[in-house]
Amino acid sequence: MSDRPHVVLANPKGQCATFFWTDRPDFHIGYRMIEHQPQIIDQPLSGIDDQPSCELDEFPTQPDELLAAEQTDPWENGWSNSYTEQDPQNKVQFSFRAFADGAARGCGLDNEGKQERELFFRPTDSGVLMWMKMTTHVDLPGACAVQQCLRFSGATNQQWRRPIALIPFLSEFDIQAQGKPNDSLTWVRKDGDWMRLPVQHTRYHTPPGAPMLADTSDGEIPHGLIVRESMDQRYCSGMYWERTAYVSNRHPADCLHSSVDFAPLREGQSRTVHGKFYFLEDSKDKLLEMWRADFPVSNSDL
Repeated sequence: MSDRPHVVLANPKGQCATFFWTDRPDFHIGYRMIEHQPQIIDQPLSGIDDQPSCELDEFPTQPDELLAAEQTDPWENGWSNSYTEQDPQNKVQFSFRAFADGAARGCGLDNEGKQERELFFRPTDSGVLMWMKMTTHVDLPGACAVQQCLRFSGATNQQWRRPIALIPFLSEFDIQAQGKPNDSLTWVRKDGDWMRLPVQHTRYHTPPGAPMLADTSDGEIPHGLIVRESMDQRYCSGMYWERTAYVSNRHPADCLHSSVDFAPLREGQSRTVHGKFYFLEDSKDKLLEMWRADFPVSNSDL
Protein backbone atom coordinates (compact mmCIF):
# COMPACT_ATOMS: atom_id res chain seq x y z
CA MET A 1 0.00 0.00 0.00
CA SER A 2 1.24 3.44 -0.88
CA ASP A 3 -0.20 5.62 1.88
CA ARG A 4 -0.53 5.69 5.63
CA PRO A 5 -3.88 4.91 7.24
CA HIS A 6 -6.37 7.63 8.05
CA VAL A 7 -8.29 7.79 11.32
CA VAL A 8 -11.95 8.82 11.26
CA LEU A 9 -14.94 8.40 13.54
CA ALA A 10 -17.28 5.65 12.37
CA ASN A 11 -19.77 5.32 15.24
CA PRO A 12 -19.93 8.03 17.95
CA LYS A 13 -22.53 6.12 20.01
CA GLY A 14 -20.11 3.21 20.30
CA GLN A 15 -16.98 5.38 20.49
CA CYS A 16 -15.62 3.54 17.42
CA ALA A 17 -12.94 4.89 15.11
CA THR A 18 -12.02 3.42 11.73
CA PHE A 19 -8.58 3.03 10.15
CA PHE A 20 -8.71 3.18 6.33
CA TRP A 21 -6.36 3.62 3.38
CA THR A 22 -7.28 5.87 0.45
CA ASP A 23 -5.64 3.55 -2.08
CA ARG A 24 -7.48 0.47 -0.73
CA PRO A 25 -11.20 1.30 -0.45
CA ASP A 26 -12.09 -2.41 -0.34
CA PHE A 27 -11.34 -2.82 3.38
CA HIS A 28 -11.09 -0.93 6.68
CA ILE A 29 -10.49 -1.85 10.34
CA GLY A 30 -12.32 -0.66 13.44
CA TYR A 31 -11.13 0.46 16.86
CA ARG A 32 -13.35 0.98 19.91
CA MET A 33 -11.81 3.39 22.38
CA ILE A 34 -14.20 3.21 25.33
CA GLU A 35 -15.82 -0.18 25.93
CA HIS A 36 -17.56 -1.19 29.18
CA GLN A 37 -16.60 0.08 32.63
CA PRO A 38 -13.01 -0.26 33.85
CA GLN A 39 -12.18 -3.46 35.72
CA ILE A 40 -11.02 -2.41 39.19
CA ILE A 41 -9.49 -4.65 41.86
CA ASP A 42 -8.01 -3.82 45.26
CA GLN A 43 -4.45 -4.99 44.64
CA PRO A 44 -1.87 -3.51 42.24
CA LEU A 45 -0.53 -5.73 39.46
CA SER A 46 3.02 -6.43 40.61
CA GLY A 47 5.54 -6.11 37.77
CA ILE A 48 3.15 -4.54 35.25
CA ASP A 49 5.69 -1.77 34.54
CA ASP A 50 8.20 -4.42 33.47
CA GLN A 51 6.16 -5.31 30.40
CA PRO A 52 7.85 -4.37 27.08
CA SER A 53 7.65 -0.63 26.53
CA CYS A 54 8.89 2.19 24.30
CA GLU A 55 10.32 5.65 24.82
CA LEU A 56 7.68 7.81 23.15
CA ASP A 57 6.88 11.28 24.41
CA GLU A 58 4.10 12.03 26.85
CA PHE A 59 0.57 12.58 25.54
CA PRO A 60 0.81 14.75 22.38
CA THR A 61 -0.98 18.04 21.83
CA GLN A 62 -2.18 19.47 18.53
CA PRO A 63 -3.21 23.11 17.90
CA ASP A 64 -6.76 23.73 16.71
CA GLU A 65 -5.52 25.19 13.44
CA LEU A 66 -4.50 21.66 12.42
CA LEU A 67 -8.07 20.32 12.70
CA ALA A 68 -9.20 18.52 9.58
CA ALA A 69 -12.07 19.89 7.53
CA GLU A 70 -15.36 18.10 8.15
CA GLN A 71 -16.16 15.72 5.33
CA THR A 72 -17.51 12.23 4.76
CA ASP A 73 -15.44 9.72 2.85
CA PRO A 74 -17.01 9.07 -0.57
CA TRP A 75 -17.25 5.29 -0.21
CA GLU A 76 -18.32 5.03 3.43
CA ASN A 77 -21.19 7.31 4.39
CA GLY A 78 -21.34 8.14 8.05
CA TRP A 79 -17.63 8.58 8.71
CA SER A 80 -16.75 11.87 10.35
CA ASN A 81 -13.76 13.99 11.35
CA SER A 82 -15.33 15.49 14.46
CA TYR A 83 -17.91 14.83 17.16
CA THR A 84 -18.98 16.40 20.47
CA GLU A 85 -21.60 14.79 22.70
CA GLN A 86 -24.67 17.03 22.94
CA ASP A 87 -26.60 15.08 25.60
CA PRO A 88 -25.56 16.32 29.06
CA GLN A 89 -26.95 13.11 30.59
CA ASN A 90 -24.66 10.85 28.59
CA LYS A 91 -22.26 9.18 31.03
CA VAL A 92 -19.37 8.92 28.55
CA GLN A 93 -19.36 12.49 27.12
CA PHE A 94 -17.32 11.31 24.18
CA SER A 95 -15.63 13.69 21.72
CA PHE A 96 -13.42 13.16 18.69
CA ARG A 97 -11.24 15.34 16.45
CA ALA A 98 -9.21 14.42 13.37
CA PHE A 99 -6.29 16.60 12.27
CA ALA A 100 -5.11 17.60 8.82
CA ASP A 101 -1.78 15.79 9.30
CA GLY A 102 -3.60 12.47 9.73
CA ALA A 103 -3.60 12.30 13.52
CA ALA A 104 -6.76 12.08 15.67
CA ARG A 105 -7.81 12.47 19.29
CA GLY A 106 -10.67 10.92 21.26
CA CYS A 107 -11.81 11.79 24.81
CA GLY A 108 -14.38 10.37 27.18
CA LEU A 109 -15.35 9.50 30.74
CA ASP A 110 -15.01 6.17 32.54
CA ASN A 111 -16.74 4.87 35.64
CA GLU A 112 -19.51 7.53 35.57
CA GLY A 113 -17.03 10.39 35.50
CA LYS A 114 -14.63 9.13 38.15
CA GLN A 115 -11.93 8.92 35.47
CA GLU A 116 -11.26 10.83 32.25
CA ARG A 117 -9.51 9.15 29.34
CA GLU A 118 -7.88 10.54 26.21
CA LEU A 119 -6.47 8.70 23.18
CA PHE A 120 -4.19 10.07 20.49
CA PHE A 121 -3.60 8.32 17.15
CA ARG A 122 -0.63 9.01 14.86
CA PRO A 123 -0.53 7.06 11.55
CA THR A 124 2.72 5.44 10.40
CA ASP A 125 3.77 3.31 7.45
CA SER A 126 3.10 0.14 9.45
CA GLY A 127 -0.05 1.16 11.32
CA VAL A 128 -0.96 3.72 13.98
CA LEU A 129 0.98 4.75 17.07
CA MET A 130 -1.37 5.26 20.02
CA TRP A 131 -1.19 7.14 23.30
CA MET A 132 -3.75 6.65 26.07
CA LYS A 133 -3.95 8.84 29.16
CA MET A 134 -6.14 8.35 32.23
CA THR A 135 -6.74 10.99 34.90
CA THR A 136 -8.61 9.91 38.01
CA HIS A 137 -10.78 11.98 40.36
CA VAL A 138 -10.73 9.32 43.08
CA ASP A 139 -7.94 7.23 44.59
CA LEU A 140 -7.18 3.99 42.72
CA PRO A 141 -4.95 2.06 45.15
CA GLY A 142 -5.11 -1.25 43.28
CA ALA A 143 -5.44 -1.99 39.56
CA CYS A 144 -7.75 -0.32 37.03
CA ALA A 145 -7.86 -1.86 33.56
CA VAL A 146 -9.70 -0.59 30.47
CA GLN A 147 -10.56 -2.67 27.44
CA GLN A 148 -9.32 -1.71 23.98
CA CYS A 149 -11.07 -3.35 21.02
CA LEU A 150 -9.61 -3.96 17.53
CA ARG A 151 -12.35 -4.99 15.07
CA PHE A 152 -12.08 -7.16 11.93
CA SER A 153 -15.74 -7.63 10.98
CA GLY A 154 -16.41 -9.23 7.62
CA ALA A 155 -19.23 -9.58 5.12
CA THR A 156 -21.01 -12.20 7.26
CA ASN A 157 -21.24 -10.02 10.37
CA GLN A 158 -24.19 -7.77 11.16
CA GLN A 159 -24.82 -5.01 8.64
CA TRP A 160 -24.55 -2.17 11.16
CA ARG A 161 -20.98 -3.25 12.08
CA ARG A 162 -19.63 -2.97 8.53
CA PRO A 163 -19.10 0.83 8.40
CA ILE A 164 -16.86 0.33 11.47
CA ALA A 165 -14.86 -2.59 10.07
CA LEU A 166 -15.00 -4.63 6.88
CA ILE A 167 -11.96 -6.79 6.14
CA PRO A 168 -13.03 -10.29 4.99
CA PHE A 169 -9.53 -11.79 4.72
CA LEU A 170 -8.90 -11.13 8.44
CA SER A 171 -12.44 -11.97 9.57
CA GLU A 172 -12.75 -15.25 11.41
CA PHE A 173 -16.51 -15.12 10.90
CA ASP A 174 -16.02 -15.03 7.12
CA ILE A 175 -13.43 -17.85 7.14
CA GLN A 176 -15.73 -20.05 9.19
CA ALA A 177 -18.70 -19.25 6.95
CA GLN A 178 -16.74 -20.86 4.11
CA GLY A 179 -17.08 -24.27 5.76
CA LYS A 180 -14.11 -24.04 8.12
CA PRO A 181 -15.82 -23.73 11.52
CA ASN A 182 -12.69 -24.49 13.56
CA ASP A 183 -10.23 -22.21 11.77
CA SER A 184 -8.77 -19.33 13.77
CA LEU A 185 -6.65 -16.43 12.49
CA THR A 186 -5.58 -15.20 15.95
CA TRP A 187 -2.11 -15.65 17.44
CA VAL A 188 -0.15 -14.74 20.57
CA ARG A 189 3.38 -15.54 21.72
CA LYS A 190 4.06 -18.31 24.25
CA ASP A 191 7.30 -20.10 25.16
CA GLY A 192 9.20 -18.24 22.44
CA ASP A 193 6.87 -19.32 19.62
CA TRP A 194 3.50 -18.49 18.09
CA MET A 195 0.38 -20.02 19.63
CA ARG A 196 -2.90 -20.02 17.71
CA LEU A 197 -5.90 -19.13 19.87
CA PRO A 198 -8.96 -21.37 19.51
CA VAL A 199 -12.14 -20.19 17.82
CA GLN A 200 -13.90 -20.04 21.18
CA HIS A 201 -13.66 -16.97 23.40
CA THR A 202 -10.47 -17.18 25.47
CA ARG A 203 -8.55 -14.88 27.80
CA TYR A 204 -4.79 -15.12 28.34
CA HIS A 205 -3.09 -13.14 31.10
CA THR A 206 0.42 -11.72 31.25
CA PRO A 207 2.39 -12.65 34.41
CA PRO A 208 1.37 -9.47 36.30
CA GLY A 209 -2.24 -9.73 35.10
CA ALA A 210 -3.19 -12.99 36.80
CA PRO A 211 -5.14 -11.32 39.67
CA MET A 212 -7.42 -9.62 37.14
CA LEU A 213 -8.82 -12.97 35.97
CA ALA A 214 -8.53 -15.04 39.17
CA ASP A 215 -9.36 -18.62 38.06
CA THR A 216 -10.97 -17.72 34.72
CA SER A 217 -7.79 -17.37 32.63
CA ASP A 218 -7.07 -19.82 29.82
CA GLY A 219 -3.32 -19.54 30.37
CA GLU A 220 -0.33 -17.23 30.66
CA ILE A 221 1.58 -15.40 27.92
CA PRO A 222 4.71 -13.25 28.36
CA HIS A 223 3.33 -9.99 26.92
CA GLY A 224 0.23 -8.50 25.31
CA LEU A 225 0.96 -8.64 21.56
CA ILE A 226 -2.08 -10.17 19.81
CA VAL A 227 -2.22 -10.69 16.05
CA ARG A 228 -4.48 -11.73 13.16
CA GLU A 229 -2.88 -13.31 10.07
CA SER A 230 -4.70 -14.14 6.83
CA MET A 231 -4.89 -17.79 5.75
CA ASP A 232 -2.46 -17.15 2.87
CA GLN A 233 -0.06 -15.30 5.22
CA ARG A 234 -0.16 -12.30 2.90
CA TYR A 235 -1.59 -9.86 5.44
CA CYS A 236 -1.38 -9.50 9.20
CA SER A 237 -2.65 -7.03 11.75
CA GLY A 238 -2.66 -6.69 15.51
CA MET A 239 -2.13 -4.46 18.51
CA TYR A 240 0.05 -4.06 21.53
CA TRP A 241 -0.31 -1.91 24.64
CA GLU A 242 2.14 -1.33 27.46
CA ARG A 243 0.87 -2.51 30.87
CA THR A 244 -1.40 -5.17 29.34
CA ALA A 245 -3.00 -7.36 32.02
CA TYR A 246 -4.63 -9.80 29.59
CA VAL A 247 -5.83 -10.23 26.02
CA SER A 248 -8.98 -11.88 24.68
CA ASN A 249 -10.58 -12.90 21.40
CA ARG A 250 -13.83 -13.96 19.78
CA HIS A 251 -16.48 -11.40 20.58
CA PRO A 252 -19.57 -10.57 18.45
CA ALA A 253 -17.71 -7.86 16.55
CA ASP A 254 -15.07 -10.41 15.39
CA CYS A 255 -12.42 -8.59 17.38
CA LEU A 256 -9.38 -8.72 19.64
CA HIS A 257 -9.05 -7.09 23.05
CA SER A 258 -6.30 -5.78 25.30
CA SER A 259 -7.04 -4.99 28.94
CA VAL A 260 -4.68 -2.15 29.91
CA ASP A 261 -3.92 -1.25 33.53
CA PHE A 262 -3.46 2.39 34.69
CA ALA A 263 -3.35 2.13 38.49
CA PRO A 264 -2.33 2.66 41.20
CA LEU A 265 -3.10 6.37 41.02
CA ARG A 266 -4.01 8.93 43.64
CA GLU A 267 -6.84 11.41 43.20
CA GLY A 268 -5.84 13.97 40.56
CA GLN A 269 -2.99 11.88 39.13
CA SER A 270 -2.61 10.82 35.49
CA ARG A 271 -0.77 8.07 33.67
CA THR A 272 0.00 7.77 29.94
CA VAL A 273 0.63 4.43 28.23
CA HIS A 274 1.70 3.74 24.65
CA GLY A 275 0.45 1.25 22.11
CA LYS A 276 0.41 0.48 18.43
CA PHE A 277 -2.03 -0.85 15.86
CA TYR A 278 -0.20 -2.81 13.16
CA PHE A 279 -1.20 -3.59 9.58
CA LEU A 280 1.27 -5.15 7.13
CA GLU A 281 1.30 -6.79 3.75
CA ASP A 282 3.56 -9.44 5.25
CA SER A 283 3.57 -12.30 7.73
CA LYS A 284 3.19 -12.22 11.49
CA ASP A 285 6.93 -12.87 11.80
CA LYS A 286 7.60 -9.51 10.16
CA LEU A 287 5.10 -7.88 12.52
CA LEU A 288 6.92 -9.47 15.47
CA GLU A 289 10.21 -8.06 14.21
CA MET A 290 8.69 -4.57 14.03
CA TRP A 291 7.15 -4.92 17.48
CA ARG A 292 10.52 -5.85 18.98
CA ALA A 293 11.98 -2.66 17.50
CA ASP A 294 9.02 -0.49 18.58
CA PHE A 295 8.88 -1.70 22.23
CA PRO A 296 12.46 -2.66 23.08
CA VAL A 297 12.52 -1.86 26.81
CA SER A 298 12.42 -5.09 28.89
CA ASN A 299 11.71 -6.96 25.65
CA SER A 300 12.96 -10.53 25.93
CA ASP A 301 10.12 -12.20 23.97
CA LEU A 302 9.99 -15.17 26.30
